[in-house]
Amino acid sequence: MIQLNIITRHEDQANAITNLLHAERLIMNEYILKEVVGRIPNQAGNLTSIAEVLIVGTTKALLFHPITELLRKHYPEDTPIIYAVPIVYMETSQTQELIDGTAKV
Repeated sequence: MIQLNIITRHEDQANAITNLLHAERLIMNEYILKEVVGRIPNQAGNLTSIAEVLIVGTTKALLFHPITELLRKHYPEDTPIIYAVPIVYMETSQTQELIDGTAKV
């Protein structure tokens, strides 16, 4: 199991991504956090704040690659940042719900 994190700069893209991943049964517990501030270096080398949107959800580790491929296909020019964090422990019934509720691998 993994916690999937997807970062985009556009709320409409975040909504479309969660709809797509849900329709394909690739993620559960989709959360969109709208007021995320990213800090990136500007041309002068100083950090600049930018508004970003963070999608957080849970899924199976084996679905990470299909998720990244799907998002690259749908957003080839504006692919969001995608990464995952392993879930070491999860409540038993929630684990089973995640197994049953996501695509079979």
